[in-house]
Amino acid sequence: MTLTMNRMAFMIAKYVCCVSKKSWVFELRIYLLVILLLIGQHAYSEETLCTEKEKIIFSCHVEKKIVSLCISLQPNQNLIYRYGKLEHVELMYPETGNQHNSDFHRSSNMLFGGEETSITFKRSAYEYKIYSKIGRVDDDNHQKNRTPMYEDGLEIYQNGKSLKQLVCTDGGEGFRADISWIPNL
Repeated sequence: MTLTMNRMAFMIAKYVCCVSKKSWVFELRIYLLVILLLIGQHAYSEETLCTEKEKIIFSCHVEKKIVSLCISLQPNQNLIYRYGKLEHVELMYPETGNQHNSDFHRSSNMLFGGEETSITFKRSAYEYKIYSKIGRVDDDNHQKNRTPMYEDGLEIYQNGKSLKQLVCTDGGEGFRADISWIPNL
């Protein structure tokens, strides 16, 4: 079970405040807590549905599930999309893993102060769009008040209409590898 960073920080603060600072036990507990914090952070950031024989192109947590786009390290280098939990993948595209990358398309759209890059694919009447946005929020008329905005996630369309938008709850990391070779939409 992975703890969020806020929960882990709260636990450390609570634990440290209740220990006498005059004992060697205090130092030992601090070292152990730092190690646990680092292990917890590593475990959470490395949760992906990509296998050991694949490179992560995109992966993040949406609600209680994971969205991953992976590329096989085999010579054919096929893209594979997975959605679900570590224990159970609910959707894998393509199902067999034997498809052509022409099923996936890349696009970029300009945003206020940035851009949105996305990779899409269609599966029957549904279109899946994995995206990464960087831009500025237009708060008011003063440029100095426009705060940066970063957002990664998944949008699902049915017959061209927006069905669901899932925003990465862990912040996401955007696209982690070069995707310029994916055909442009």
